[in-house]
Amino acid sequence: MWRRVLKTIDRRSAVATVTAVASLFCTLFWPALAPEADARPQEEVERSGYMTIFVYKNFQPYSWEEDGEVVGIDADIARAIADGLGVELRLLVREADENVDDDLRVNIWKGDLIHRQAADVMLHVPYDRELEIRAESLAVLFNPYFGEEIALAYDGDVIPTVETFARFVSKPIAVELDTVSDFFLSGAFRGQLHQSIRRGRTFMDAVRLFEEGTVPALMATKAQLQWVAFRNPDRNIRIAKPPMPGIVRDRWPIGMAVKEDSRDLGYAVGDVITSLKENGKLQAIFARYGVDYQEPPLD
Repeated sequence: MWRRVLKTIDRRSAVATVTAVASLFCTLFWPALAPEADARPQEEVERSGYMTIFVYKNFQPYSWEEDGEVVGIDADIARAIADGLGVELRLLVREADENVDDDLRVNIWKGDLIHRQAADVMLHVPYDRELEIRAESLAVLFNPYFGEEIALAYDGDVIPTVETFARFVSKPIAVELDTVSDFFLSGAFRGQLHQSIRRGRTFMDAVRLFEEGTVPALMATKAQLQWVAFRNPDRNIRIAKPPMPGIVRDRWPIGMAVKEDSRDLGYAVGDVITSLKENGKLQAIFARYGVDYQEPPLD
């Protein structure tokens, strides 16, 4: 996804090495061993009475499991899409792969290696021209529906203001491992912040460091930070966006994907999203999780 716009491929453990070899095997030989998952254009979806939409696993505030139900912004958008098309929703929930190319291959184009299960629509795809070119003939990226950006949350009772990251030369800051935020902090200002970084293996690991008061600041996407503030109403959590010189990318549009020969389904889904935006229901979905709806950037 662009849960991780960049992701390191450095492998330092035996388990990770095996994983990398397996991934290489799939990349080289999977196309020859496994046929493509069947495309389901709009007519087939309507005839079957259901559609399958992919959302990421453990991806707060967009999609995660709570009390046996998949909840979150993208999960609710998926339900609204299915309702708009008058079909039953079947959610396909999987962890993020090494990169978004792999996610598109597994969840839209090929399906998984064993069951060949793929989705009709994939949510939370970075709408990026280079990715669009790489995915050409396999998947179609369409309909940016939200603008994602990197920001910083901090405890206003501990840190009065944050105008630059120089504040964190002497104060710790939490971040999810191998994310845009992690890469930025690791290399920013000639490595002066390196000793201040407190990494969580997952986003929620980083959140716990912040919520427990162990670390007074957290860097992630603005939507994630707004959700953290929303779930901690008694905390004086402030959100800022200090200058980030050298960051690989501080904002990007989020869209969707369908298989190359399911363009008509993509058009129909796009019409539903347009309607949701016009009647305010899309904005209400984001607000339900404490997130301000943000239009996708045009550049």
